Amino acid sequence: MTKYLKWGFVVIAAVWAALIGTMIGYAWNSTHIPQPVKTAQQPPAQNTNISIETQEKMEGYWTVAVFGVDSREGTLGKETRSDMQMVFNVNLETGEIRVVSIYRDTFLKLNQKGRYGKINDAYFLGGPGQAVDALTENLDLSIDDYASFSWKSVADAINILGGIDVDISHEEFRLINGFITETVESTGVGSHHLKKEGLNHLDGVQAVAYARLRKMDTDFKRTERQREVVDLVLQKARKADLGTLNRLVTTVLPQTSTSIGLKDLFPLIKNINQFHLSGTEGFPSKLKDAVIKKQDCVVPVDLDTNVKHLHQFLFDEEDYEPSETVKEISRQIKIQTGK
Repeated sequence: MTKYLKWGFVVIAAVWAALIGTMIGYAWNSTHIPQPVKTAQQPPAQNTNISIETQEKMEGYWTVAVFGVDSREGTLGKETRSDMQMVFNVNLETGEIRVVSIYRDTFLKLNQKGRYGKINDAYFLGGPGQAVDALTENLDLSIDDYASFSWKSVADAINILGGIDVDISHEEFRLINGFITETVESTGVGSHHLKKEGLNHLDGVQAVAYARLRKMDTDFKRTERQREVVDLVLQKARKADLGTLNRLVTTVLPQTSTSIGLKDLFPLIKNINQFHLSGTEGFPSKLKDAVIKKQDCVVPVDLDTNVKHLHQFLFDEEDYEPSETVKEISRQIKIQTGK
């Protein structure tokens, strides 16, 4: 490392954070900062529905909403489907990272007009701003920032990191080549079909196809695959050399829409070597399947119970009491779904 290289900042949620590894510390020449990402008009607002005590508790964490967008044109705003939504909760003191996947079919409140539906519709209706607001209100969270990524940026980043090793089951192998073909066509990134089930070394497109797999099981298994890739790619990113991380940043950041600024990253430097993924979960943890207005939905049973569990997982709060807002949303979900 020359005197011109120094530990500069941490890249949070680099390319669909989940798939590229949440936290990447890297050395970077300060005179060659990559071109700016597409930033939000304003950062997410503070959640005034939660108590002052809860707000103070959350000050020791950095909470980031991450959206994987199924965009074939590279657009990251509204009228685009968020195929994946995750919440990354970073303990700023210990560097511990906990990740929650919100099932995209979860029936929740979507906007301030009282519309309810699948949570991924919030992104379609109002882009990342409305999606963040919906997660904030339904989950009693105070979300500090967001980052949105497309399939192409995920594939590019995993290719730069050299791919990952994944054990492909018989059922997954039956479908994955079709998803590989579709992903090549939608991203323009080259790849090839897998020849066998079992342990495979996946390139970027193949890893994206694996994370997108559905139809042979459930959305719950799908989010498990996504979280598996989180861990595998995080391991690769932590071992990457400076040149690889340099290429990762310059490739990924221009394809990103985010509210995160460089100033937000500086407080994380002191724990740069401590960042580690300590746990992942799906939300809701207690649920029922239901058909609502001819759509297959996941219904939290009930929302306030699930929010209690969520805060226990993210913040180690054993006796969390959900806000009156969450309790009212929970009542409305029961009325509208009968669950």
